[in-house]
Amino acid sequence: MSSHARHFKNDSLNDLPKPDYHTELLSSLERINTYNPPVHTCSTGWSFSGLYKGPTSIGFLFHRLSQLYPDLTFKSQSLLEWAEAYLKLSEVHVTRKADVDPDHCGIANETLSYLAVNSVISNDASLAQKLCAYESTMNDKGGSNEWLYGRAGYLYLLRLCRTHFNKQQQASVTKSLEQTIERTVNRIMSTPLPWTWHGKQYMGAAHGYFGIVAQLVLSLPDSAQKLESLVSDLLDTQFESGNFPSSIEGFLGKNAMTGSDKLVQFCHGAPGFVTSLEPVKMYFSSEIQSRITRALESAKDDICKRGLLTKSPCLCHGIAGNAPCFTDSKDDRFEKFLVAMSTEQIEANARGGRGGLEKGWMEDAGQSDGFAGLWTGEAGRAWVWAVADRKDERRLLGFNDV
Repeated sequence: MSSHARHFKNDSLNDLPKPDYHTELLSSLERINTYNPPVHTCSTGWSFSGLYKGPTSIGFLFHRLSQLYPDLTFKSQSLLEWAEAYLKLSEVHVTRKADVDPDHCGIANETLSYLAVNSVISNDASLAQKLCAYESTMNDKGGSNEWLYGRAGYLYLLRLCRTHFNKQQQASVTKSLEQTIERTVNRIMSTPLPWTWHGKQYMGAAHGYFGIVAQLVLSLPDSAQKLESLVSDLLDTQFESGNFPSSIEGFLGKNAMTGSDKLVQFCHGAPGFVTSLEPVKMYFSSEIQSRITRALESAKDDICKRGLLTKSPCLCHGIAGNAPCFTDSKDDRFEKFLVAMSTEQIEANARGGRGGLEKGWMEDAGQSDGFAGLWTGEAGRAWVWAVADRKDERRLLGFNDV
């Protein structure tokens, strides 16, 4: 296979051994901590991008791992202690810079993500209340509705807090969170179609319709009834291959001018559709449910064919983000994808052993926190190893896990 190919052939992995998931998880944590430790120096190169990448994203990973592995220690510290150490880096950034506005209020917003993650780690309801207090700012005129930078991402952060404090039976803050969620859902729903980001009608989970629909329905299931016509039109854009376009032109539905059938990844293409619509299909009418089910089967077939991506194995646009699309515990395609993102296999690819990655896997190690970030690097890969190891629900951390 040429070095510029987008994906590996899935039959090239048939004879390779199954990786040890727990060992792979610990190896990922070791790389994160070695190349991007929880310290801030001139050479560390930390950026602050909320749950997307940066110390808050890594702190969030350690927090969620502490729930899956309550007794696991790493380098003589509990996973929760590591979560707190990484989050401490973000505290300085947040206290000196307010960066919230209607165009920057999604999961990549550092201030909002820090408030949400710190509130659940420290069980501090006042931080969740501060998160709610930003609602009037971001639901003002204009702005973005998508997940990465817009209001749909704000919904995820609110839902994260609501899930935590509801379990803690803290009714007062839960009520505030529910009210803020409802107002934000209504704000998005009141935006006239088409929903655009930077002037384009994106389809995918990161910037487009699928991601917005997922966050709306996961946050307020009753909103599904009002979204049925939109979802029906979105389903009409599916290619015969099973994939979905990155963006469309013109009106939604069968008359839409669709983009190219190239990208098969979470942020653009069928994986984002699967990750977005499968968890919420139960809330739609039986007719729409049937259409979604058929579309999911076709999408997963295409992900199997073209989803073993040669890009670095992250959640956003790599194998780690595509593997959890195979949600059925009996679907062995999930394990096949994990073989493809094992340390041994990635290193073999980087050496040109089987196809060759777009660039060497370890090139960014120590150069950027993107290498370690939740959606851009090792933290996301660690999450998928943990899900496989603990046989947990195959959900993506920061998108559809709550």
